[in-house]
Amino acid sequence: MNKITLIVIFLFSLQLVSCQQTSKKNQTIKIDDKSVTNNFFKQFNKIYGDNGLLETGNSDLKKGGFEIYLISKIGAKNWYNNVIKKQTYDSTIKVINQLSPQKISLDFDIWVFYTDKNYLTELEDGSLGPKIPGIIELYYLKSGEKTWQKIESYSLKNDNDRIKSFTWKQTKLQDIIDQSNIKKNENKDFSSLQKVKLSNKWIGKYNAYYSYGKIGGENAGWNLEIEISNDSIIVIGDGYQIGFTDLLIAKENGNELLLNHFKNLNGYNLGSKMNPEFVLIENKEKYFIKTKWIDHDIVPKPDILGYEIFKN
Repeated sequence: MNKITLIVIFLFSLQLVSCQQTSKKNQTIKIDDKSVTNNFFKQFNKIYGDNGLLETGNSDLKKGGFEIYLISKIGAKNWYNNVIKKQTYDSTIKVINQLSPQKISLDFDIWVFYTDKNYLTELEDGSLGPKIPGIIELYYLKSGEKTWQKIESYSLKNDNDRIKSFTWKQTKLQDIIDQSNIKKNENKDFSSLQKVKLSNKWIGKYNAYYSYGKIGGENAGWNLEIEISNDSIIVIGDGYQIGFTDLLIAKENGNELLLNHFKNLNGYNLGSKMNPEFVLIENKEKYFIKTKWIDHDIVPKPDILGYEIFKN
């Protein structure tokens, strides 16, 4: 799915769901094992989608705001291709809307961006708008399971954060789509290349932010995210003049993990010219990164081992 399509989806979503709530720890969605059959899921009314991403939403001052996204358990792209081969898109949407919540939860992974009801406000035109400060929470229910997982939160402290939240959600959805397609289509290829099982110390999610300082009076920089599992290794760069998602393969060398480029999934394909694309270094349970993606204009200077990156 291209970025223009996602932007259109987000503009539509803005009309459906507020993206604000406070950062109080106790203000979280009450998602439990029965949520698939209660009013939370019965708010489904319409589904919109492209290339395998199905989207709906609702917002209510009494229940909160929901942006709900579905991705087929067979993979987003596989599902979309099957739809085109077998029947029209409109007829498929009609069938999905006639399915029970239980059936949908068996066939699709469910992702929800949630806003607590206490942080929605009614505007003069009758629509619902945001309150600031706030926080957006991302929840996930894997197809066939009953336990919801809270994946991540995004804090909103001012109006500028509200604008940035759309980029955050766009990146998350693109990552979800990419990983869905990888897991269903490329695991076999990846496993044949990644013949050596990685040490557990490398498994996890890594994050870092690299600042250029102020450019044109605005803070500029970019986020680096690397997620390493036994199934795949995904790297995402997102920010000022940088945007890419790559699939990597790894080779251990003592306290170093050499991350070589395997395939570009989205954005710039410069990583294909780097060998390795990243070097991840472990030292006394701290992690550092070396890569040509990080240029000399970055304000913080690297340690002798490289730039520090934080493991979740």
